[in-house]
Amino acid sequence: LQYGKLLGIDSQRFIALCDKTDFRRELGIDAASVEGYLMPDTYKFLWQTSEEEILERMVTEFKTFYVDSLRKRQEELKLTLLQVLTLASIVEGEALLDRERPIIAGVYLNRLKKKMRLEADPTVQYAIPDGPRRLLFSDLRYDSPYNTYLYYGLPPGPINSPGRKSILAVLYPEKHTFLYFVADGTGGHAFSKNYSEHQKAVRAYRHMRREATRNQNSPS
Repeated sequence: LQYGKLLGIDSQRFIALCDKTDFRRELGIDAASVEGYLMPDTYKFLWQTSEEEILERMVTEFKTFYVDSLRKRQEELKLTLLQVLTLASIVEGEALLDRERPIIAGVYLNRLKKKMRLEADPTVQYAIPDGPRRLLFSDLRYDSPYNTYLYYGLPPGPINSPGRKSILAVLYPEKHTFLYFVADGTGGHAFSKNYSEHQKAVRAYRHMRREATRNQNSPS
């Protein structure tokens, strides 16, 4: 917890509370952790506000946002709240551009419908003990229920606490037939409908990276 010292709280106690069953029940959370239910926002807290108060405030902010109309939409999609937040956390980990969030959510929902593995890099980053860092091919074989390269379906729970835009992207995804995406080198992604198109996009991205590295290393 990077701001623990600034708030005057015990970061280890804060993390422990997130996984404490009795405390989760007091907050009305029916999940294995409060992770995913802590609404990212700008908050003002007094020095040495208790860890409980901070967590309660963040969960309350989430509950204030997640109104009945969103719950109704969740039910229309035949998803549980935990599933919405878990998928939204993956979108949060993937998307840099807000306009791409509904597209990325649509990709993962398409893959789920086709019973394809999600193969989402952020889930591997969450699973490996020394992440986040640049992933290696060997990391994709790291055995964890959170590794969506190995296991089908959604991971057991959120891998971060997604913001409002990622949650809305899952509830209102863009309808399309994309099944793959890869970084395009500009902060966004190239989306593909089949594996052949995806491979072309991957090669284009790798070529761009090689050219960028070559230009950085060339004498000026």
